[in-house]
Amino acid sequence: MLHALLIAINEYAPGSGVRNLSGCLNDLAAVESFLRHHYAHLQPNIRKLTNAEATRAGVIKAFRAHLTGPQIKNGDQVLFYYSGHGSYGPTAPEFAYNDPLKQDETMVCYDSRLPGKQDLSDKERGALLAEVPKGAEVLFIIDSCHAASSVRNRVLESELGASRFQPGQTTPRTLDSYLLAEGENIYLQQKKQGQRISVPTRAYTLLAACDRFELAMETKDQRGLFTRTLLDILKNAGMEYTYAELMTRVKALLKNTNAAQAPQLENFQTNQNQVFLSKEIRPTLARNQITFQKNQWQVNCGAIHGLPKDAAGMAKVKVAVFNPDKNHQEADFRVGVKAVFATYSILDTDLPQKDFYWAAVDFASSLPIQVETDGQGAIALQRFIDYAKNKNIGRNWEPSSDQQAPKYQLQVKNGIGKIFRLTDAQPLFEPSEDLEKTNSYLNRIARWEQLCGLQNPDSKIQNGLEVQFCEEPKDNSAPLPYAEKKLTFILPQDASGASETLWYHLRARNRSQQPLHVAMLYIGPDYTVQVHYMRRILPPQSDWIKLDELNRELELSGQRSHSTERFLVLYSTEYFEELQYEEPNNRDLIRRNLATDDWATQLVEVVLKG
Repeated sequence: MLHALLIAINEYAPGSGVRNLSGCLNDLAAVESFLRHHYAHLQPNIRKLTNAEATRAGVIKAFRAHLTGPQIKNGDQVLFYYSGHGSYGPTAPEFAYNDPLKQDETMVCYDSRLPGKQDLSDKERGALLAEVPKGAEVLFIIDSCHAASSVRNRVLESELGASRFQPGQTTPRTLDSYLLAEGENIYLQQKKQGQRISVPTRAYTLLAACDRFELAMETKDQRGLFTRTLLDILKNAGMEYTYAELMTRVKALLKNTNAAQAPQLENFQTNQNQVFLSKEIRPTLARNQITFQKNQWQVNCGAIHGLPKDAAGMAKVKVAVFNPDKNHQEADFRVGVKAVFATYSILDTDLPQKDFYWAAVDFASSLPIQVETDGQGAIALQRFIDYAKNKNIGRNWEPSSDQQAPKYQLQVKNGIGKIFRLTDAQPLFEPSEDLEKTNSYLNRIARWEQLCGLQNPDSKIQNGLEVQFCEEPKDNSAPLPYAEKKLTFILPQDASGASETLWYHLRARNRSQQPLHVAMLYIGPDYTVQVHYMRRILPPQSDWIKLDELNRELELSGQRSHSTERFLVLYSTEYFEELQYEEPNNRDLIRRNLATDDWATQLVEVVLKG
């Protein structure tokens, strides 16, 4: 079943000083019609709040009444949609430790700016989210600005419609102002119990109209640009899109209209390969997207993702091209690249004309591997290499030569493929009779090693971003920042003999004179790569920004006596696709000034010892 709470505000309370909007009620009507027509099988249970109904108290009460409680069953879909003004304001002092900006991101409710009233803050939405029963899938769709914009563009407002941004309140919140006096205020409970004040967490997916420092625009025909684009794609896709695929297309089409508005997809403990409003997970090999720009086909993958820029390296890169009208099971074309730029590449092909293609880029990093086989294994390995070449199966490793010093060994004996790390003879992954599976493990290692060494020696912005690792003391005192990029921490043991954990976060500030797109990857010792900070724009000369959505901890798991944890901070003068590093995802890229592209990285290594 689908439980949806739809909120739209065109007209704000007289005397509030909030500028009215024109497209929000139209957005709500379109969303409701779409859900009832296309998701009738989910028996949509829809509640709407519009204009004067959408007071702050009304929204909180409606959320609790409609999206929490016993009517929400295991497996249900829960949708919260908001169309209206977004804003910001000073957060309560108790939350300031967790946000260098010391701000709440807010929704401006009907009565928010009347005397004694408040916006609905992100801290309140987080607390309400935690009240949704476990087992339900939660989707937020927010068509508003997030906060004050450093790229406000009057020309865009004249070409489109108005922005959905209202200047922020200036008076700091108090802890008792969150949620309702007659409701349960989890933050007052935390304070009473002597706990650190923190927003509770729960799995959710968020589709947001723009980045934190951008504007969400309306159109001249009285619609939200983001909502209209989102629904058009869902109605006309001809297939069930995953969240990643959906936001790829939204990004591509919206960029053609408003280059300064970049929609955001956030998955917290959910999977971007989950089909929209479904529990189905559909992995795909198509990680990228190809579009026709300036009379050439471009793929949204470039040097910042690891593609080589030299002629020999580019010759090895292959791009599998998938028709968007079919499932991504088998490539329709395979093409090469003829130029690699910072955040995109130009393909060496003349594809049949379409709006776009999905694509999978083979990075071809050619990691040297020491190979040891018996007679049967040598035959099996050569057969696989020939098979992979004929079937265009990616193989980003090669047997090492005498001049190379490999870090890893591949053993193929008795029909079993095993991978070892040579520095400590540590076996990696599970032994397998399927050499194609072993090949995928080696490709994963090759990509991991490539990211660990990813650098741009020609960067002019290398020193433009300042990055620090911050330890968070267990006594809730101020975080301890470290400017060093290689750190070692000794983890004491608790009474049971287990190593204690290290609470931490990374932070950054933009010291340059231009905006920088910034993202951060966690590169785990188990060869995993996760996006811990979704790409954001940091304005010039910014204050410190916390590079994570959550407080996190590092620990020595199992019997390990030491571990090396790595964090790769990537930054660029132009938009880049951060989710390509982690899971299959596709977003488009529209280029503006090719000559100004620049990118850089900073790698932070943290060694844990027991």
